[in-house]
Amino acid sequence: MRTTIGLDVLAGGIFVLLGVGFLVPALGFGFGSMLRMGAGFFPVVLSVLLMILGLVIVVRGALAPERVSLPKIGPLLRVIVAMTAFAALMEPLGSYFTLPIVVVIAASASASFNWRSAVVLAAVLTVCSDLIFRAALGLPFPPFGPWVGG
Repeated sequence: MRTTIGLDVLAGGIFVLLGVGFLVPALGFGFGSMLRMGAGFFPVVLSVLLMILGLVIVVRGALAPERVSLPKIGPLLRVIVAMTAFAALMEPLGSYFTLPIVVVIAASASASFNWRSAVVLAAVLTVCSDLIFRAALGLPFPPFGPWVGG
């Protein structure tokens, strides 16, 4: 069973949390008055306005029948694994081996994943990033790492 929540309720709740998160430290500044505003005047006013806006959005979203499903965690996890693989493999493998691995892992998060397209994309992005980052910008990305004889 998938949990559903109104998108407006979720967005409004985030606004309220952000408003509270900014209001708490802003209360430590001097508020002042309308004639002599202190350092905390604008942060407090904006935080309160953000919380009011968030509450209005929550109420409006709670009254609306529209519901959305929370996203599947699998594709998001694949993108996180791709970023982690880049960080872990760039130095030992070099860019010529790491970038295709990362691109294929990230491409597999798509619902329309196709091996052929992913391999072509990986090759094109590897060549383009080599031309841009190493050749044009002169960044020290080694093409081959110590694990592959570089």
